[in-house]
Amino acid sequence: MAERRGDVGREAQFLAEEIDPIAQQVMDTADPWKAYKGATAAPEALVNAMDWMPHGGRIYVAWAELTDLYDAGKVPISEAHAALRQAASDWLDRPEPTADAFIDGWLSRTLDAITALLDRYGDFWQSRGQQSGVAG
Repeated sequence: MAERRGDVGREAQFLAEEIDPIAQQVMDTADPWKAYKGATAAPEALVNAMDWMPHGGRIYVAWAELTDLYDAGKVPISEAHAALRQAASDWLDRPEPTADAFIDGWLSRTLDAITALLDRYGDFWQSRGQQSGVAG
């Protein structure tokens, strides 16, 4: 258990140093594509830390799926951007020290929002609803 507590503290420091600036960059730009570009740095930052972080893999998946909303070409960019900004805003609003319950809640809300958009518009393999108009 002591090792887990150490990893939680180490994880909190890593998230504050590596992911918070990325989330802030998303919030600092109104341009959806600059926000997207900034957000793509989150999975890149997490990839080498997933093996020791208690929540690393799940946080990686959430940030990667947020950028997938843009990449799929089916979700309107304005809605993908809104979901990304909401996730970044929620991320930056976490308590110190970061609690498991906060991360679990953030993951649940973020993944639910992504799922709702993919259910509405489709994903890489199938389309639903209206298309975004992005050529691809």
